[in-house]
Amino acid sequence: MLIPGVFVAVLLVLGGAVSYSYRIFPPVGGWSASTSSAFFGALGGAVFAGLACVAWRRLIRPALQEGRGVKVVNALVVGLAGALFGAVFCAALGFLLPPSVGVRIAQGTLLAGGALAGMGVGLSLPCALLRLAGAESAEAPRSPKRLEGRAKVIDTSVIIDGRIGDLASTGFLEGEILIPEFVLAELQNVADSSDALRRRKGRRGLEILRGLMENDAVNIRVVRRDYPTIAEVDRKLIRLAHEENAVLVTTDYNLNRVAQVEGIGILNVNELANAVRPRFVPGEPIDVEVIDRGAEINQGVGYLDDGTMIVVENGRRHIGRTIKATVKSTLQTEAGRMLFVEPANEAVRWDR
Repeated sequence: MLIPGVFVAVLLVLGGAVSYSYRIFPPVGGWSASTSSAFFGALGGAVFAGLACVAWRRLIRPALQEGRGVKVVNALVVGLAGALFGAVFCAALGFLLPPSVGVRIAQGTLLAGGALAGMGVGLSLPCALLRLAGAESAEAPRSPKRLEGRAKVIDTSVIIDGRIGDLASTGFLEGEILIPEFVLAELQNVADSSDALRRRKGRRGLEILRGLMENDAVNIRVVRRDYPTIAEVDRKLIRLAHEENAVLVTTDYNLNRVAQVEGIGILNVNELANAVRPRFVPGEPIDVEVIDRGAEINQGVGYLDDGTMIVVENGRRHIGRTIKATVKSTLQTEAGRMLFVEPANEAVRWDR
């Protein structure tokens, strides 16, 4: 409130001083021309300052915060051009007509009207007119290099996933953990769902949050801030991460991509899980419990503790047993990594 108040006061004094110097207004009632000019000039400056503050709060600041800064830059550039055109017409009007109150009012109207019309045109333009230094790098996907010490904003998907509790407890997730209140509301809606599976997931997420709150080693804070003008929870998360200069922790693929475009730091739990899975090289020995048959002839299937699928060639007859095998190759897919192995010291058999 301090900055808008100072702005209004400055324009109030400036408007009164300029109007008093040029005696813009005639005598009113018992007031002299000097008094009426000072009063109405100050009133006009205060009104203009108030309108500028309202425009900033309603138009410019939301546009900047929601990632539409290009439109604001366009509005400033075209608005400046409109003001210059207005100034040219003001000068021409001053040369053509003798000085009077009406001429001054017309000149002020031309100047203000040109600037406002230009800003309106700039806001409606679909592309950027001016590329500032570093604009291309700001528009490209990027990830801050130092993420460890910054606050972490967690979304509903990572809470329901459940692994966030273990990450926070082991100390791998450094910094303050921020839980937005609108995420809690969404999680509550999931827990109250009529679908049994969604209800169980929501309740498990609430239990995980309760465990985090009770863990003294975890620095956690509920952010009681909402954005009524934004409908989507994902956009609210991005807005909050921008305001807090925080990193977004998620398992949501689409939110991950959108946040990267917006320049938000991302910690994807699924990518972390894939990164910490053990690496195997061809020829390495491994113990495998064959639990089911595979899709091809004679194949068996097993799993590592982290969920990695192991395809055992010639392993169907070993179902129900733990055998020693040798790694043949690995395959990375969108669903995760797969291992292809064969029983150690056995010739490949193709019987059905």
